[in-house]
Formats: sequence, C-alpha cells, structure tokens
Amino acid sequence: MNRSINISKVGISISLVVLMLVSSALPVAVAESNIKNNIKGYDKGVSWQPVVPLKKVTFVNFDENSYLDDYSYLAAVPTTVFYDKDGGRLFSYPLLFYQDPYPVKEDKERSLNARQGIDYFMEDWMSYCNGRLDGLTLINVDKNKVAQ
Repeated sequence: MNRSINISKVGISISLVVLMLVSSALPVAVAESNIKNNIKGYDKGVSWQPVVPLKKVTFVNFDENSYLDDYSYLAAVPTTVFYDKDGGRLFSYPLLFYQDPYPVKEDKERSLNARQGIDYFMEDWMSYCNGRLDGLTLINVDKNKVAQ
C-alpha cells in the first residue's frame, strides 16, 4: 500500500513537471515572427512608431536607502509611455528621478549633484512646452519643492 502511494506520487510529480515544460514551450512554438526582412533602420526615430510628446512631467523622489523609489519609477512607466493602437502613435513624456540639491563641498563632488542635470533638462523641456505644462505628477515629492 505504502509503495503504491509513493509510485503514484512520483507519477503525479513527473506528470506535473512535463505539463509545466510543455505549457511553457507551447507559446514559443505557436508564436508567429513579427520580424520583417526589409527593416530599413530608424526612419521614424528610435521608436517603431511616431512619438507624440506630451507637455507633462512625472517626478519620483530618489532615495538611495530604499527600493520604494525604484518600484515607484517602474510603476509609473506605463503612464508616461503608452501606445494608441487606433492612431498608430506612441505618446510619451519625461519620467525623472527628483533629487534635492547636493551640498557640494569640493569641486570633485560636483558630479554627485544630480539636481544640476534635472534643472538643465527642465529648462529645455519648459522651453519646448512654451513655459507651461499640462500636467505634473509627483510621487513622494513635496509639492513645495517643485513650485519654484
């Protein structure tokens, strides 16, 4: 009796492993290739579809001691880049880590000040947006820090 139970457990285990392997390989075998032989490079930019930039920005507060900011950044990606299947266009706007100014004590620490790059980028982005954003999303960033 005990031996037949062990044999049936082994048989069920093997069956489950085979089923998992077959079910993971099946979609690969059935999938059609969407790679075309006549690819001519990036004639529309680096995207596969025309990109429509939106006059928005999303900031995620940078925290070097936590993964929360990293997960928040990844969770925000679908809101900042999305595809309009009917129009065949890709909509996008900047998703940036926000960081307070770093107190520079020596000239060699200047590269640690990420805020410098954020400020330069935002100057250019605001110039593109004619000085006005249609939307600003802040994730763990105090509103008073960006209202300058």
